[in-house]
Amino acid sequence: MSSKLMVLILSNNRLDGQISPNLFNNISLWTLRLNGNQFTGIIPNLTLPEFSSLSTLDLSRNRISGEIPTWIGNLTWLETLALSNNSFVGPIPLEFCNLVNLVFLDLSQNNLSGPIPSCLNLTSLEYMHFQVNNLTGLMPEALLKSPKLKTLDLKHNNLSGSIPSWLALLSNLRIILLKGNHLSGSIPHEFCQLNKILILDLSHNAFIGPIPPCFSNITFGKNGTVEPAFADRIQMSYSTDIYRYPSRFDEGTYSRDEYGEQEEVEFVTKSRSDSYRGDILNYMAGMDLSCNEFTGDIPPELGALIAIRALNLSHNQLTGSIPKILSDLKKLESMDLSHNKLSGQIPSELIGINTLAVFIVAYNNLSGRVPDKAQFNTFDVSSYEGNPALCGPPLQQQCNTSKDPVILVTLRQAGLAEKFGIDPISFLSSFAATYVVYLLGFVIVLYVNPNWRGLWFNFIDACLSFIFPFCSK
Repeated sequence: MSSKLMVLILSNNRLDGQISPNLFNNISLWTLRLNGNQFTGIIPNLTLPEFSSLSTLDLSRNRISGEIPTWIGNLTWLETLALSNNSFVGPIPLEFCNLVNLVFLDLSQNNLSGPIPSCLNLTSLEYMHFQVNNLTGLMPEALLKSPKLKTLDLKHNNLSGSIPSWLALLSNLRIILLKGNHLSGSIPHEFCQLNKILILDLSHNAFIGPIPPCFSNITFGKNGTVEPAFADRIQMSYSTDIYRYPSRFDEGTYSRDEYGEQEEVEFVTKSRSDSYRGDILNYMAGMDLSCNEFTGDIPPELGALIAIRALNLSHNQLTGSIPKILSDLKKLESMDLSHNKLSGQIPSELIGINTLAVFIVAYNNLSGRVPDKAQFNTFDVSSYEGNPALCGPPLQQQCNTSKDPVILVTLRQAGLAEKFGIDPISFLSSFAATYVVYLLGFVIVLYVNPNWRGLWFNFIDACLSFIFPFCSK
């Protein structure tokens, strides 16, 4: 292999077997991309410094196993390291702590274990992907040494503890994905200082307390407030250096747009998990707080998130009514408030959200008529089921103005049916019948007994004599 080879890209083929050490025996190699193949076995051991010029190493989407070799931590010029979608095991090497030039780090979808190293000194890091591993422990304060960080993806691990207040110091964060860990406690007020966030996913944890009203400080993509942070491709400094050799590289054969890293995250919206890549991330905005233990009312301040496209507050313990001001979210495409303890009526003002494609309020204590205009005509029974006091299409229960659904909901909220085995409708019917019986009995007694009848009329006359002087003033 030529000792002057600078770029070797064998991506997305069907190459298999173990990676040959001969691929690395080149002192001029800057870029090595073997991603999207079927390589197996372990990464061979290497002796540096003849490998120390490497700036991009992409071995993602293979079948490589074993532990991540420690010599990778000695690649001091490394800017891109992608080892995702393999079968690596063991801890993240401590040698990674000094990769000060690293911009893009993706170790996702492996079987890595242990804590995130507390010695990390990744001062240039902008994109961190550790999702779908078995990492444990707390979020390390060493992340503060990465002030340029834009994406923090730690979802689907076994991290514990609470969200640290110091996270607010990473002011360039745009995407925070902590879904599917064992995080707990309340959301610190300082978290609201991260006003550049576009996508926030805290779902499937054990957070408690109210949803902070100060979430309204987060822009979630509000037009004109946050500069674009994601390009179609992430360009590294080595690309410029490569183009210093025009006689050896033809722009038509090595496009920077074609081979730069592409930022990609997954986020659940419209009841499905979608991938968002490249510059489209600048236009996606969403918040998922589902499957926690949040309590209290839905903050009306969330109505200020006018650019948000996905809002999921389902599977919590939220109470109170649905704020009418949520109708100000004119770009909202998906709203899921199901499996809470919300009461009252569905605000008819929500009809004004013309972009709304998914609306779910199932399994709450809502009452009254279901909105039946505009896009609400497209939502089926599954959007409303589990609310016995809701009526109107698409539900089978017809609305009857002679019945007060609010009373029925109040009884249900009080737990009479569940606690005492009382059906609310039977209870109201019995109460009304008893009232009528007592009233008729009282009238009959007055009719039969003239003495009691006289006493009753005298009492009424005395009351009227007492009231009239005040009314005439």
